[in-house]
Order: sequence, then C-alpha cells, then structure tokens
Amino acid sequence: MSSHKGYRSLKFGVLFLALLAIFPLGLLLRSTPALRKPFWIVFGALPFFAAAIPMFDIGLLSWSGYWIGFVYGLQVTIIDLLAAAVLFTLPRGRLPMWCKLPFLLYIFAAALSLLQADEPVAASFGLLQFVRIFFVMVVVARASADPDVPFLILKGMAIGMAAHFVAVLYQRFQLQLPQTMGLFIHQNTLGMAAHFVLFPHLALLLAGYRHVRYLVGMVVATIVVVVFTASRATVGFSVIGLGTLFVTQALAGLTQRKMAVGFAALASLLIVAPLAISTFSNRFELNPLGESQYDERAAFNRAASLILDDYPLGVGINHYVHMARDFGYSERAGVIGFEGNRNNIVHNAYWLTAAEAGYPGVIAFCIMLIVPMFVAWWTGWRSRGTLEGNLLLGFGVTLLIAYLHSFYEWVIFIKEIQYLLAMTMGMVFGIALRLKAPGTNARQAAPTKVMPINAV
Repeated sequence: MSSHKGYRSLKFGVLFLALLAIFPLGLLLRSTPALRKPFWIVFGALPFFAAAIPMFDIGLLSWSGYWIGFVYGLQVTIIDLLAAAVLFTLPRGRLPMWCKLPFLLYIFAAALSLLQADEPVAASFGLLQFVRIFFVMVVVARASADPDVPFLILKGMAIGMAAHFVAVLYQRFQLQLPQTMGLFIHQNTLGMAAHFVLFPHLALLLAGYRHVRYLVGMVVATIVVVVFTASRATVGFSVIGLGTLFVTQALAGLTQRKMAVGFAALASLLIVAPLAISTFSNRFELNPLGESQYDERAAFNRAASLILDDYPLGVGINHYVHMARDFGYSERAGVIGFEGNRNNIVHNAYWLTAAEAGYPGVIAFCIMLIVPMFVAWWTGWRSRGTLEGNLLLGFGVTLLIAYLHSFYEWVIFIKEIQYLLAMTMGMVFGIALRLKAPGTNARQAAPTKVMPINAV
C-alpha cells in the first residue's frame, strides 16, 4: 500500500515539475530555432513509444482494476505537455472555426452522454481524452503553417515505426510469436498505427520527394510490420490502401518515378506473398478460426445494437463494457460467458460510439472523421502538381483506410492511435490552409516529365 502511495506521489511530483517546465520550454523553443527540428521529430515519434515509457501517462485519477473502458483514468501525457509548450512558439492567429467545429460537435455530444452515465466520473475520463486530442490537433494544425513541420513529424513517425520494425523481427524470429505487437500491447494497435506511416511515405515516394532511400526503407519496413501482425484486417486494408493510392496517383498523372515504384511494388508482392502465407499459416495453426461456430465480432455488434435500441441517446462515453456485461446485453447477444469476452469492447468503433453516445454521438463522430478526409482529398487533388498536394492525397488514403479498419476494430479510441489521428488531421488542415493562402509557393512534385495516362 505504501509503495502504491509512493508511486502515486512520484507521478504527481513529475506532473508538477512538467507543468513548471512548460513555459521555460516554450521560451527556449522560441529563442532557439535549432531546437525546433528535433522537437517535432520527437513529437511525431512519441506515440510509438508510449507503451514503453513508464512516465508517459501521468494519472491524476486512476480506476485501473475497477473500471473497464478505452480509458480508465484522468490522464495527462508527455505529448499534451509538449503541445502546451510549443503553443508559446506559434505565430499569432487562430485555426478557422470550420476546422475545429466537427471535433467540437463530437466533444459536445460526448459531454451530453455524461447525463446518461451510471458513473459520470468514468465517462469524464473519455471526455477529457478527446479534449486533449483536440488540443493536440489544433496545435499541430497551427504549427503546420511552417512547411517543414509536417515532414519533421512524419520523420518522427518513421523513427517510431523503425523501432517497432526491430521489435517485430525479434518477436517473430527470436520469440517465435505468431502475431507480433512491436512495442504496443496488441498487434491490432500496431496494425492501425502502420497506416499512419505507410501511405504518407509512399505518397512522398511517388511524388518524387528527394530522400529516396529513407522513403523506400520506411515503406518496405512498414509492409513487413503489417505482414507480421498476422491481422487479416490490417493486411487486407493495407492492400486496399496501396491500390487506392496507386490508382489516385496514376489518375493524377503518371511519371517515370511512379511507373518504377509500381513495377517494384508488383515485384515486392511476389516476394512478400510467401512470407505472408507462412505468417498466417503459423497463426491459424496455433489458433484455428472458429467463426463458423461463433462469430465474436458479430456478437459484440449485437450487444451494442441492443444497447442502442434501449438507449437512443447512449449510455455514457466509456461505458460499453459496464452496460453490456452488468446489464445482460452481452448474454442476450450471445457473447460467450468467459471473463475475457465479457470484459472486451465491441470490435467496431462506430457501434461503440453509437452505444455510448447514442445517435447524436455517432453522427457527430462521423462528421468529425469525414471533414479532414474530405479536405485532404479535395485540396490534395486540386494541388496534385505539388509535393504537399501529393502528401495530402497520402493523408486522405490514410484516413480512409483507418476509418474502414475501424469497422472491425475499436483501437482508434486508444490514446496512441488517437494522437496519430490528431496529428494527421492537424497536418491536413495546416497544409490545406497554407496551400489556399494567396502567394503560397508550394514545392513541386516529381521533376520527371508527366506522362498522359493514355500514353501507357
């Protein structure tokens, strides 16, 4: 008991020191421009190391062991504190309301769900997490007025994925794990995180970004990570995303670079296919599928549907497990009565939102997701002759695949993925606003001659 109190006191001490350091760090970043480059690289990398950093989360109030949800306490993270510090370095100005309103609508809907919650404190855990994520999105969007910031954040994400690549190789070949999770606690989290690295880097490679070795290495490493997760959804949606990005780039205008990367991708598929088949064979040999007898995802979805039927306004954010397990919805839906099953969250982000925040919440949630994706596709296509325009198209594919993947997973609610989502949304808004500004000199895409599609 005393050790627990000591650890809690240590966390509060760290939080106090971190809060004191926000303003000096902001002043240091403002007065020392040379620090901004490593700062944004570290900022982009941190979500990938969150689970491995003991003091990444500073819990103000923890219900761990008592409450089961996508968040179990009032938390502040290193990323939140760094975002607060960098706020002092940003030029004056505000993010337009149309960029913020969709997110604010969902936060409002989530706040209304507190009125339906059996445990409003537990519901406030989820609400605060979205408020923190919104803050990070706004800071990244404003910072992305500097054209170098998105590329630095992506470089940080690449460093994070490189660390997972090393961990995945160790887990697969040394530990002989059939499914690898890297530095995260589950392979599905790693699979979702891979989307936020793979498609933007591939878009830059196709667009003619000069750092070819870095881009090729990162794309190949991320594909290997995707394969070794042995997650059907991760691999399937990654393939869909690759196809979507190649088709989009072809419609935008074929270049020698795009043709070369396309042929290299086809050759790589021939090499990776046996590896993927072997990986899935190992997984299913140890854990055979039994979906013909019991479809767990369908059972969870039925439970969420039953909750929504009884509570059209939701049962409170962060409350799905409480309602499904303790009020008989899991039993009525046919969820197997093992503790692990009954304590699990519905494997569908949209059903989870609908059950917890009701119809208003799921509508607001979808609007929040769709707006930045639309901005990425629309502005990216209009600026497809520029490097930033192609990057926006890569972000558009990233968001599309993450949203489709969320029909089969709820991990988009995990803080590490939410930070990646917020950073991507922020970069989309920041780049789009910069491209729309008068007098903007955007960097041109591939220097090679554009080939008409009908010439191929």
